[in-house]
Amino acid sequence: MECPFCRKIETGVIDSRLTKERTAIRRRRLCLACAGRFTTYESTPEHFLFLLMKQHVAKGASMKRPETVLAFMSSVFKGLSERVERLVEKVDEIEKAKAVSKPKKKPAAKARPKKKRAPVRKKVAVPKAKKVRKPRKAPVTDEVLKIIKKHKKGVDISQLKANTGFGDSRLRMIVSKAHKQGKIKRIARGIYVVA
Repeated sequence: MECPFCRKIETGVIDSRLTKERTAIRRRRLCLACAGRFTTYESTPEHFLFLLMKQHVAKGASMKRPETVLAFMSSVFKGLSERVERLVEKVDEIEKAKAVSKPKKKPAAKARPKKKRAPVRKKVAVPKAKKVRKPRKAPVTDEVLKIIKKHKKGVDISQLKANTGFGDSRLRMIVSKAHKQGKIKRIARGIYVVA
């Protein structure tokens, strides 16, 4: 018997008993290579048949009588044949569905006679016109800095808003960025001068 732990074949039997149903022999084994312990169940096909019959035959029926065994076997085979018939029907349905869903092939189009192509003309190089660049607007930060430079005593946000026409949040963002860059400094709360 092969050990499930180390896959060696050298094992010894520690204990051997019949199961409760008396359909198999339970053996407790010890691997001689790795000292691992495991259990095996040994049974014959006849025992397996009796075990199945015990589960499916009504209580009180003698399982040693040939009529009981034959009745059980015929019911098993009848159930199997019904399952096989259902599977065949399902396979047929799937094949029919595939046949319906396949698109039909279009007939091949007739070959058209080839037309003569016009001769290819050579391209003449034409000089490209130069793009005229629009003058750039001064950056928004520069506009704000010019206004702050004009006022030597300092400018507050409300005056900057009136002179530039920018919104409150945009103006605060510009002032904050210029302050971080060191271009302006704050002399009082909300009053800025050029650094």
